[in-house]
Amino acid sequence: MKPITTDAETIVHCVRIVATDDTTFRFTDYAHDLVMSNGEVYSAGSGYEGTDMVVGSTPANAPIFDLAGILSTAGISLDNATSNKLDSARVYYFVTSWAAPVEDEESLLLAFLGKANIADDRYTIEMMSIADALNQSVGRNTQASCPWTLFDETLDGDVIPYQRSRCSGPRSAPDGPVLADYKETGTITSVTSGTVFADSSRAETAGYFDYGSIKFTTGNNAGLPSSVIKKHTAGGSLELYLALHYAVQVGDEYEIIPGCNKKKTGQDCVVKYSNAVNFGGFEDMAPPEAYRELGSR
Repeated sequence: MKPITTDAETIVHCVRIVATDDTTFRFTDYAHDLVMSNGEVYSAGSGYEGTDMVVGSTPANAPIFDLAGILSTAGISLDNATSNKLDSARVYYFVTSWAAPVEDEESLLLAFLGKANIADDRYTIEMMSIADALNQSVGRNTQASCPWTLFDETLDGDVIPYQRSRCSGPRSAPDGPVLADYKETGTITSVTSGTVFADSSRAETAGYFDYGSIKFTTGNNAGLPSSVIKKHTAGGSLELYLALHYAVQVGDEYEIIPGCNKKKTGQDCVVKYSNAVNFGGFEDMAPPEAYRELGSR
């Protein structure tokens, strides 16, 4: 880490967290709120201390960010920390002078938020440094199933680069399935549990939405990331892998897209989407157990 050049006698630590929806939280370890030169206010009421940034023993280790404050202060609530709203949020950690505060004057760390752990109204959030991006795999693995993301985008609006997903074919002239053609909307008519609910108006055949995604547009879960559908059965019943952050209520409206089992011949790629031309797997590969078989004469 580079040496700190900010005036040591008036130094203060500041943190800015920017969520993926651009919601921003600002706080400082100074005794009073700080107004930066650009007019942005950094709250001093969060209970945050500069020592709460615990960096791993080596640069390769993920640092831990201990906010150590009352959850409702600084605008970061328990719901913010546990509802995935802060997943992949950008964290800017810097120091400046309380006498003449300047936002991002002396940058110490740029990272991304990960998993939040809550205990007794104290929350710690794991972070991934931007250096960790260098640890990502490069190239493709040869596998029988298709590696592409269905529609080359998600229900949350994330578009996958062409180098990483080619389900829809060329971006300028798609010849495969496009999300807009398959996205449906509906309203929940019954709730069985935190992971099982139904929309009785759905007329699709059972299994159509298996491996798909659902995102609520009204109700308590509105605005939260989409959830993966584990199973779709007749009568519009949907089962998720994980319960939503808030209980689903009758009348909640949603958006939904089908999924794909990543298989080709006689499976979703051909039967449901007629997309054999963009299948990215190698379906004729021998399964792993074939390499353990003994030969014979």
